[in-house]
Amino acid sequence: MAFAKRVAAEVSNGARSLASVTRPVASILLLAYNHEPFVEAALLSLFRQEIAGCELIVVDDASSDGTRAMIELTLARAAPPGLAIRKIFKERNGGLLAAMNEAMAMASGRIFIAMAGDDISLPDRLSRTLRHFADSPDVQLVYGKFIKVDADGRVWSKKVGSTAVRRFTYDHAPFSQIYASSTPFGASAAYRRELYDFFGPMIAGTHGEDNCYWVRALLLGAVVRDPACYVHWRQHRGNLSNFAASKDDDEWRRRHLAWMELHATMSPQWLVDIQQARDRGFITRGRYWRLRMAAAREDATWSLEASSLRLDSWSEWLRHAFNLVRLGRFATTVRFLKLRCSRERRERCWQRWFILKSNP
Repeated sequence: MAFAKRVAAEVSNGARSLASVTRPVASILLLAYNHEPFVEAALLSLFRQEIAGCELIVVDDASSDGTRAMIELTLARAAPPGLAIRKIFKERNGGLLAAMNEAMAMASGRIFIAMAGDDISLPDRLSRTLRHFADSPDVQLVYGKFIKVDADGRVWSKKVGSTAVRRFTYDHAPFSQIYASSTPFGASAAYRRELYDFFGPMIAGTHGEDNCYWVRALLLGAVVRDPACYVHWRQHRGNLSNFAASKDDDEWRRRHLAWMELHATMSPQWLVDIQQARDRGFITRGRYWRLRMAAAREDATWSLEASSLRLDSWSEWLRHAFNLVRLGRFATTVRFLKLRCSRERRERCWQRWFILKSNP
């Protein structure tokens, strides 16, 4: 396809020769909100990397603490000479999607590298990321593994598993896998700017930016997971997705249910992007319908599991259950029925989720 050939030529040439480009190879997008205790360490971890030929875009989403002042102080004290820095200091909090949209709209690099203001990027994250993009022009998204740390930076747990690079595409994905068997992890992710140029800003909603861009990347090409650790992923009470105090903590359980409910509302963004990819000839008619079904199943599965753990009324639970059965997930519905009916099963499910949250 002409679009893919243009992507291959432009990004491959740019990523291999930093000195020959007329615009940044990468735009590093650091998003912060109430990260005063952490944002200095996040910025310093970036400045320790090879960032020649890159630009930095910092967004403070109207923090109510001293995040903005700490950003200014750290940039003045430690930013490398010659680094192009753009700042977006918002007066009103707009949320992660709006902040990411604004950062991407301002960015001029070929690759967008996302950073959170409370995480620490490891020294070779940037170089490894750019190498994957340069070596494989069809790759639209690269991410690495992580080590989870607490609010003070102490190691909480280490990610273990495969030491091989993994590639994910819809060509080799199971029928029902909207993420093609990969696992979205925005804290270590980087995206080709063509995903933004092609699909445009994310629509308003409760979906995550990584959930959106994972599907966008798979619609246009491949996702690569590097087995190397890219970030120290900080766990603290300001987080929704990776906060777990203890398996019996009522606050954590309430917040986890809220996190699950967010995952039950991802499909509107996916459906917009799937339609656009179909309209412009990037996916076949068959894949279009399979992905629409996968998107609906993903939402319905999260909804029914949350309803089962929350012990919704039977009328509410049955509403979610009928929706999942309608989408062909009878066995999954029966499994969640057993979960809804058994306190022991629910406790085991909570324990599994706690293990996933606290010991990935």
